[in-house]
Amino acid sequence: MSLHSRIKAIVLAGGRGERLQPLTTHTPKPLIRIVGKALIDYVLEGLTTLPLEEVIVVVSDKRVSRYVIEKWGSKFLLTIAYQRKPGIEGAILVAKEFLGRNESFVLAYGDIIVDREAYLRTYETYLSKGLDGVIMLSPKIDVESYGIAYVSEEKVSKVEEKPLPQRARSTLAIAGVFVLPYTVFEYLEENLSFTEALNKLAMTKTLTYYIWSKWWVDIGYPWDILEANKNILSEFKGSYISDKAHVSSKAIVEGKVYIDNGAEIDHNAIIKGPVYIGKNSFIGAGAFVRKYASIEEEVIVGAYSEVKNSSIQPNVTISSFSFIGDSIIGSNTTIGPRTITLNIVPSGVKVSRLHPLKVKDKVVSKLGAIIGCNCYIGASSVLYAGSVVESDTKLKPFSVVETNLSKYA
Repeated sequence: MSLHSRIKAIVLAGGRGERLQPLTTHTPKPLIRIVGKALIDYVLEGLTTLPLEEVIVVVSDKRVSRYVIEKWGSKFLLTIAYQRKPGIEGAILVAKEFLGRNESFVLAYGDIIVDREAYLRTYETYLSKGLDGVIMLSPKIDVESYGIAYVSEEKVSKVEEKPLPQRARSTLAIAGVFVLPYTVFEYLEENLSFTEALNKLAMTKTLTYYIWSKWWVDIGYPWDILEANKNILSEFKGSYISDKAHVSSKAIVEGKVYIDNGAEIDHNAIIKGPVYIGKNSFIGAGAFVRKYASIEEEVIVGAYSEVKNSSIQPNVTISSFSFIGDSIIGSNTTIGPRTITLNIVPSGVKVSRLHPLKVKDKVVSKLGAIIGCNCYIGASSVLYAGSVVESDTKLKPFSVVETNLSKYA
């Protein structure tokens, strides 16, 4: 098989995204917005680097299938398959009927963000080694929240799902891009888990690996969105301000920014990149939007409010004189005026995948509020670091929301 030989790809874009709640209460996980694109777009963009015969997207929500068909139907031969049985095993098996016997295929998790080159390099490794399959791996410190692989002499010898940190003897996370033989379907039909099927492949076939050493983000928890924002925004090559945007001559725009169509930046607003401001969003007079903020489409940031290192999903209103830091706000939510998010996680509270920072000789973990969709936060409320507000919540003015990360434990 050469680089020009055609191969099929399966994209796993089903499931409920439960660890991402409350953001996924009303929005399917693949449609969560990250720097102006849906999560699923990053995966499908990566697959454009490969010589694909067909892309089978496994979904569990019709909104995802509609979005994928509308946006990607002209770029791939697309097949939509609906997940009927739970788990990754059910998702993979539903695609079996679209592959010929003895046909190898690319498998991609639908919730990872990585440079498109990673897909191509994984596929090239498969072609150059001439082995039965390949798994992309990514070095990680906190292996307990990932599947990991053990390797020896250019082969994968074993994989393990979310090991206890003290037991893990590998730091190589399974990074969600594979080339696998048809045999994996047969193993899954024996009621093996996906991890068990990979281990059986490692014993009966020859699995190799490709180590991707640049950044890679698995969107499992809400704060993984912030990590993805940071990596994507950091790689902006320069600034782009749409000629359909309006930036006041009295506004200050510094650093690398992307200001999309229809966005409006009012008098004396300060935009300090890297920052993304989405379509038809409005940044009010004297507002301050700074480093690693991703303001998605149709968002209002009121006068004299500050937003930094946060993901503001579509159709959110942040009223005037508010501070939103290190936070994730779900779509269609309104934040009342003078609302404050605190963002220093109490010492002793461990948050999976949230890496501490050094701030003025102190090591701290920063995380603001995680606010669901369709919420109303009353004026002058205070949300403690790591506070979670469920979707459809209405808070009265002067509310106080305590740290409550237990649902992610």
